Amino acid sequence: MPLTVVALAYRTSTAATTICCLEAAGFDVFCPGFQIANTLPHYALAIGGIALSVPYNQGLDALAFLNEVSRPDVPKSSVLSTGANCLGWLGFGVSSPWPDLLLMDAPTGST
Repeated sequence: MPLTVVALAYRTSTAATTICCLEAAGFDVFCPGFQIANTLPHYALAIGGIALSVPYNQGLDALAFLNEVSRPDVPKSSVLSTGANCLGWLGFGVSSPWPDLLLMDAPTGST
């Protein structure tokens, strides 16, 4: 059964909530990276996020569903906020947080 990635989660709580939401809507969800990130949550970004996959024939419907229930788009950052983020990273080693859930524009890949 070919699978397609519909979203990437960067926190285990976000991945678990999204998995439950998709399963409650009737989608078959496959998420092999969840156990690794659950054991070592600080590695979630290093492993490229937690990939949430569904069967290829459910990919477009799952993306449409996630787009309907996700929060609205965050406005683009300004030059000032980008500069402040860069200074924070250079000066203190911290930056603004990553988004919790990254939705794909279209179903990607087949595993």
